[in-house]
Amino acid sequence: MAALEREMEQIDKHATHVEVKLRSVMGKNKEAEERLLQEWFLLVNKKNALIRRQDQLNVLEKEHDLERRYELLNRDLRQMMSIEDWEKTEDQKRREELLLDELVMLVNERDQLVQTLDSQERAIKSDEVVENELNRRGVQLKEDKNCIIQ
Repeated sequence: MAALEREMEQIDKHATHVEVKLRSVMGKNKEAEERLLQEWFLLVNKKNALIRRQDQLNVLEKEHDLERRYELLNRDLRQMMSIEDWEKTEDQKRREELLLDELVMLVNERDQLVQTLDSQERAIKSDEVVENELNRRGVQLKEDKNCIIQ
């Protein structure tokens, strides 16, 4: 996460520099203006991709937490279900119902997270298409060798 934050800061700085240069050539040099504008869009696209990646990592972390909770609930539920119904007290029956309800809720939450991840993957692919199109047009960023996503 810290690496993503650092990379976003670098992109912001570079985008600010490109924006200043862009403003200085606007209306004066169409070719430079077009090149700088495309470079600026590429930087914005890269930053959006990093934000999406950060969101993806957050979702994966939430999914991992849900899986741990699911395992704990499932274990508790199995223990409850190992007791015959006629042997259960009213409190145990209520607890079993609550565990089942919470288990269903966790499954639904996880389903929503999976849908969110899928949506983010599609957005990332869309960003890649935009970046490839800009690269095809000849706009490329100078890669910073210190900038690594882990």
